[in-house]
Amino acid sequence: MAFDIESLGGGAGTGIIGAILVAFGFGRRVSKLEDGKQDKSSCIPIHKNIDDKFDILIKGQEKLFDKVDKINEYLRNGK
Repeated sequence: MAFDIESLGGGAGTGIIGAILVAFGFGRRVSKLEDGKQDKSSCIPIHKNIDDKFDILIKGQEKLFDKVDKINEYLRNGK
């Protein structure tokens, strides 16, 4: 009966990694993600809502930049 040290080490390493993943609840996390997934029909409105909010934020930011530019111009030119 001959033992192959490389196979034994590889199997032990794989087993240790598997045990660590199980200890940290990897399988449970995957199941939780699968249970919490949303259908595509509900994702589209959510993404549209997020895009709309970003557009509003960008417009507000542009207004602030315009005001800062006007203040900067006034301070430099006095006009």
